[in-house]
Amino acid sequence: MKIRVNSKKCSGCHLCEMVCSVHHLGMANINRSAIHIRKDDLETGACQPAVCRQCENMPCMKKNDQNSAEYGLRFIWDKALSGSCPFKALFQWEHEVYHCNLCAGEPQCVRVCSTGAIEIKYD
Repeated sequence: MKIRVNSKKCSGCHLCEMVCSVHHLGMANINRSAIHIRKDDLETGACQPAVCRQCENMPCMKKNDQNSAEYGLRFIWDKALSGSCPFKALFQWEHEVYHCNLCAGEPQCVRVCSTGAIEIKYD
């Protein structure tokens, strides 16, 4: 299972970010989310949701000694891995790095996305 993004449908409402932090941490803080909306305010105004692509070989884990399958299920990662995602989908806030773990198979961001910009893709 992966999350598929269609940026043309994204309204930039940030509900996906909110529900992610509430679901995992019990607080509404878009900075502490594993999904972020990047908005091009200066030129196009387009919104681009950024979230882990659930890569099969997990290049972000190359710096990590731990079992990548087990570590990949964690929501909070070691801050040393913050720059290791080639797609820039690991987000750091203060001393923690947030990674999409697909909410144990029920991604909450997909559930609240009313525009359909974020969908589940089954392999």
